[in-house]
Amino acid sequence: MKNRKPGTVAANQIPIYDGKGRQRGHVGPKATSVTVARFIGTHGAKLGKVKGRTAWIGPPLADVSAAGTTAGAPAPVESANKKSARGSNPPPRTSWSYPK
Repeated sequence: MKNRKPGTVAANQIPIYDGKGRQRGHVGPKATSVTVARFIGTHGAKLGKVKGRTAWIGPPLADVSAAGTTAGAPAPVESANKKSARGSNPPPRTSWSYPK
C-alpha cells in the first residue's frame, strides 16, 4: 500500500462531495448513487468533474429558511401519541386484582 497525505484519494477511487462541496469519502469504480447516498445523507448524487477528476457530487442542499416546507423537511406531527388521540388505548390499570 502506498502512503498518501491526509485528505487525498487513491488513484483507483472516486471521491464523494456533498452539496456544499466538502469531501465526504471515496468509493470504488463500481459504486452507484445509492452507495454514495450513505455518505452524503440524501439521494440524487451524479458523476461529475472536480479538480479534473471524476467525482460523485451531491445535490445542492434545500433552502430551509424559505417560507413553506421543503422536500427534505420532516412533516409536522399531529399528535405525540396517536393511539390515545384516536381513543383506542384502554384506561391504565389501577390495581392488580383480577376483573370480576
